[in-house]
Amino acid sequence: MRTTVRTAAVGVIGTLALTLTACSSAETEGAAPSSTKAAELTFDESGRPVLDDSFSKAVQAASGVTVDTSAFKAEPPYNVATITQGPVNGWATTFDLVMKDSLAKSGKVGDVMYVPWDGATENQVKGMEDAIAADVDAIVLLSMSRAGLVSSIERAAAAGIPVITCMGGAETDAYTAEVNADIPLQGFQTADEISKKLDGKGQVVMLNGTAGVDSAEFWRSGANAAFSQYPEIEIVTEQYADWSAAKAMDVMRTVVAQYPDVDAVWVGGLEMGPSVIQAYKEGGAELPLVGGTNPTNGFLRLAIENDLDFYVAPFTPAAPQECVNTMLKVLDGQPVPKFTNVADVLEGAAPYGKDEASTWFEAAFNDDFNGPKVLDDKAYLDAGFGK
Repeated sequence: MRTTVRTAAVGVIGTLALTLTACSSAETEGAAPSSTKAAELTFDESGRPVLDDSFSKAVQAASGVTVDTSAFKAEPPYNVATITQGPVNGWATTFDLVMKDSLAKSGKVGDVMYVPWDGATENQVKGMEDAIAADVDAIVLLSMSRAGLVSSIERAAAAGIPVITCMGGAETDAYTAEVNADIPLQGFQTADEISKKLDGKGQVVMLNGTAGVDSAEFWRSGANAAFSQYPEIEIVTEQYADWSAAKAMDVMRTVVAQYPDVDAVWVGGLEMGPSVIQAYKEGGAELPLVGGTNPTNGFLRLAIENDLDFYVAPFTPAAPQECVNTMLKVLDGQPVPKFTNVADVLEGAAPYGKDEASTWFEAAFNDDFNGPKVLDDKAYLDAGFGK
């Protein structure tokens, strides 16, 4: 397997741990407390709440759809393009590591065009155009902009190239297959579970990532949909902290001073979770129940050390293992689901609570590691996740 790198000369952004569209963040004073209660939700046949955001509507449209891939059948070795976030942080470094390992171990891949985002959607657009011009057999895409990659995906489809979106989709149905977390559902599940743990009443703080970024807003909308079903749940303050541990610490110090006795904190991106725990400990306040998404090894370590009650939904960078499996099926002409929720196919990607903390905490790795572990320890240690 031979890898070539296509990229533009732009600065690397190392602070955003998740996906999708980059935009300016809100001030850390955050939004006003939420008190509006929504109408009662309905649920589909699979038990998923019927939410009205664009991501949920796309999942609903793709649910149960099987894609005929016979037109894409090719003979290995396959030449493919992988368009990703690039190794800007622990999550993205792990994503690339698992992607490259899965491609190599398949034994069916020849040349790999590797295109990192490097902080500019234009890089991914150019990478898509280069991949189309090279007539690759398939494209695996971690789209950093649901809106910005639409035209590129549609051009690839028109050129007869299958596009498998991986932990970052787009506002088009022209992709061949998507493997992703159901992001709004993760927000809903975690907020719903902590609401149930509180017997449907109590004060809750919401801590979000970056205002306007797709993943932050979809997690938030799903969480708000859950909280809205409990009239006695009060969101006392809602803040944005840009998935920054330092900014989250500043925000939470103020929150703890103002609301030392809240019952729960919901966090859309638990790379900020250690700051929540440390702020409460620093302020001498009792640790609240914590719910949220994307637990890191550092969060799990502190949760175990402090006997924290929590409920979390992983946004796992191990997903490329399934994305590559899907790509191989497509190029073998096998039918594939239009949408695969990674939580349904990868052990360790489904939501879990306090009792499973020790199962998914990796003592050999540092706080930046984000599981579940799908490779041997040496691969992660060589990638810089040693203590």
